[in-house]
Amino acid sequence: DKKLDADISPKPTIFLPSVAETNLHKAGTYLCLLEKFFPDVIRVYWKEKDGNKILESQEGNTVKTNDTYMKFSWLTVTEKSMYKEHRCIVKHENNKKGVDQEISFPPIKKGMCICPLK
Repeated sequence: DKKLDADISPKPTIFLPSVAETNLHKAGTYLCLLEKFFPDVIRVYWKEKDGNKILESQEGNTVKTNDTYMKFSWLTVTEKSMYKEHRCIVKHENNKKGVDQEISFPPIKKGMCICPLK
């Protein structure tokens, strides 16, 4: 008995890479969990903060939980992209005023150059 005027646009939770992953694998995974949205039709894609190119990402199936849906999407970035800010862009019909939701992910590593360790 869901109120039709309830906000049922996706509620995001973000997860950043572990230090172990970035150190061991020279890569990092950003994960975006989207919950409590309805209807189930949703599109998620990733871009660099100032870029327009859609990056290659992965996503799980859209899963029904009670009377709403959830989905997760993840982006693995290589060492050279760890210094860039990324954004997860969510297209869903309940986003306010038809504007895509953008979730910012901070750079994994601070600083501008990848300098060899001494």
